[in-house]
Order: sequence, then C-alpha cells, then structure tokens
Amino acid sequence: MRLIAVAPFATVPAGPDSPPRVVHRVVLRSHALRVELLTLGAAVHRVLAPDRWGRPGDVHLHVPDLEVRLRGVGNPYLGVSVGRYANRIAGARFPLEGRVVELAPNEGPNQLHGGPDGFHLRVWDLVDHGSGPHGEHATFALVSPAGDQGFPGALRAEATYRVAGDTLTITYRATADALTVANLCHHGYWNLDGSTSVADHRLEVAADRYLPVDAEGIPLGGLSPVAGTGHELRESARVGDVVAALPGGLDHSYAVGDPGGLGEVFRPGVVRRVARLVGATSGRSMEVHTDQPALQVYAGAHLGPPFAPFGGICLEAQCFPDTPNRPELGTALLRPGEEAASTTELHFGVIGG
Repeated sequence: MRLIAVAPFATVPAGPDSPPRVVHRVVLRSHALRVELLTLGAAVHRVLAPDRWGRPGDVHLHVPDLEVRLRGVGNPYLGVSVGRYANRIAGARFPLEGRVVELAPNEGPNQLHGGPDGFHLRVWDLVDHGSGPHGEHATFALVSPAGDQGFPGALRAEATYRVAGDTLTITYRATADALTVANLCHHGYWNLDGSTSVADHRLEVAADRYLPVDAEGIPLGGLSPVAGTGHELRESARVGDVVAALPGGLDHSYAVGDPGGLGEVFRPGVVRRVARLVGATSGRSMEVHTDQPALQVYAGAHLGPPFAPFGGICLEAQCFPDTPNRPELGTALLRPGEEAASTTELHFGVIGG
C-alpha cells in the first residue's frame, strides 16, 4: 500500500474569533491522473491528465496561494465543496414546517452557495486517506452547528475523493440532528486545453429541459424544453457559440434527471452519464456521470484576476436552485436519521482513446 502524500500548503490568518489554521494538501495518483486536494473548502486544487500525445497537463484552474480562495466578494469558489446549499435560495429564506427560515444573504437579497461564510471558507478535517485495490482516496469532514448561516440543525458533512484509473469520483454525505436542507456539490473549473479560454471546447449535456432564470439567477418558473433554444446541448456544441446565442450568458441548470417523478430518467442513487466536455486542441475529454437531478453549467463569464473571463467552465451536479422554495423542482430536505448522499464521477480520456 502506497502512502498518500499529505503536507502543509499554507496558513489561513487568524480572524476575530478564530486562531490561524493550517491548510494541508493531499495528493492522489493513478496511472492516468494526479489530483491535488486542499483541506480549505475540501477543494480540488489541481488535476493533471494526459492529452492526445500522452503529455500530462493541468485541466483544472488553480492558484499558488490562498488569496483568491479567501476572497469575500468575487470569490470564484475555485474547486471547492459548496454547502450547505449549492446555488441560490431566493430572498435568503424558505418555508419549513410552517415557519420561515431566514438565512444570511450574500448576493443582494439572496443567498448563494451557503452564505457569506459557507463551507468553501472552512478548513475541513482530513479524517481518512489511503490506497487499495479501488484506487487512492481522501475523506474530509466538517461540522456545521445549528444556526450556521441561518440553517436549522447541526449538520455533519463528508467529502470523499477517489482516484482510480482515468476516473475521479466525488462523494458527499450529510446527516443532521434536526430537519434542514442540504445540497452539497463540487464547484470545479475545467479547461481541458490549459488555455486562456474554453470558447473552443465542445460541450454536450443530456437534458431535454433547462431552468429559465432572471438576471439574479433565480428561477422564473418551471422547466422549459431546450428544443429550439440556445440551450440545445443534446448534441455537441462549441461553448463560445452557446454563450453568444444566450443574451444572459451561460449559467443555467439543466434537468439531467427528472424531478417530476417519471422515473424513466432519474432514479436516486443511480449514476448515469449526463455531460461530455472536449478540448479542441489537446484532444482531452471529460465525461460527467452523476446521480443528481440537475447540472449547473457556468461558462465562467465573471472570472476575474488571475483568470480571464471564460477561462474555465463549471459542470456542477446538484439539486436545482431555490428548490427549498419550489417543491415542483424536487426536494432538498434532510431529516434526522436520514443521509443526504451524492456521487459524481469525472471520466477523463482523449478523443478516439
């Protein structure tokens, strides 16, 4: 059994109510991939994968220090584990058992990605790591107390990364001691060519419907067909062309499952192929497989220094935005004695490989 590399990476400065915290880096390897993780945000730091000529290169945006990761306004959520609730909750509030839960807003009147002090800014505990016949893995854990960012109930979250062959598997688990909501996801930024823009990447998303949103990213209503719109991604399309065809840009949730309960497409716990991204020059490909009902696709229009706009694209497997306020989109409820779990597999390869 090979020892997993774990080493200090940087130190989070002391805050008004917290001491300095050491951030560690964990390195997982297979014959095809090298994945570097950070305990800050239980985040992916770097991913190296071979191109069509067999040369390894970076396919995930990263920075050499913590400055960008600790940014308040404008934080890009670089490769982090987002929680308690990924995406947006309208008005930073939702009904629960006859009362209204008031959350901490951090994007105008709304809450985005768990609030101003979400899980992306926490130093998680490295609770397990090792190697074996099923690859190398690392598990991070975090306890969120009752009332954290306004959410009810104390919640324990785990994020497990596993590398085996050409696949990176990300698994989230959460339990709580009171009724609450949970929607954890990985917020990776992918650029398979290692270039300054993903405009020439080609993207395919297995979704017949998408979720229209307003200028603040809040759902306007229910799901709409992709047919005849700029959201038609059932066949491979150039990312730059998709962005140009959408007046508000590409930052939308696609129904890769079926929250309406038809059961033919989406079955909880069943991992299925939902998207494919291909780099035009490197020949690298990445398939997304998940058991989640929605895939948020964000083309990185608002990325700032040290990155350029559209420098990376996010493919976030999760619940739909604002689900706590919109039961027609499914449920994000987590009850005591239950476990919220999700699995996303990222399969890397090359065209024709």
